[in-house]
Amino acid sequence: MMWRRFGWLILGMLPLCAHAEETVVPVEPVATQDLAAALKSYEGRWVGHFTIHSTTSGYSETFPVEQQYWWEEGVLHGVAVTQRDVGMSSARSKSVMKNGKYFSEVETGETIENYWGVLHDDGLIWFSSNLKRTQDYQMKESIVEVDGERVLKTEGFNTYLTGDGLAYLVYRGELKFVE
Repeated sequence: MMWRRFGWLILGMLPLCAHAEETVVPVEPVATQDLAAALKSYEGRWVGHFTIHSTTSGYSETFPVEQQYWWEEGVLHGVAVTQRDVGMSSARSKSVMKNGKYFSEVETGETIENYWGVLHDDGLIWFSSNLKRTQDYQMKESIVEVDGERVLKTEGFNTYLTGDGLAYLVYRGELKFVE
């Protein structure tokens, strides 16, 4: 997030792609101050869980996640740690605003992935910077209040190939603000 940015655990959004050729959703330019305020809300420590579910195989896994964000010289930095069945893993991100969009570089081990984020429907929607992946990967993050607590909710999907063809992974995450 399999990472996307913090909360990027490449963790639905399937209806967005299912009718993409039929539906045109206008995206209005976002004021830089609105995007900056949205990014500022990520600062702090978030703890919770993510669930990955394969709609093809029925595989499902829920695991703990902890993320930490901080600002340094105009860059939003992040660190995420997960504990999955296959072991513990971590990722780092550096995020900035470019041309009214949020740009995030995520490093997991030796792998670096880039994402564009835009404000839409009270959240940030993430797209891979690899334009060939815009129809098979999307993720939305929203910071909401639940029972008086700030919660970072993540919903998304990713595709992968199996012997039977294309399959989807659905991601859902819920992290509570700790400090």
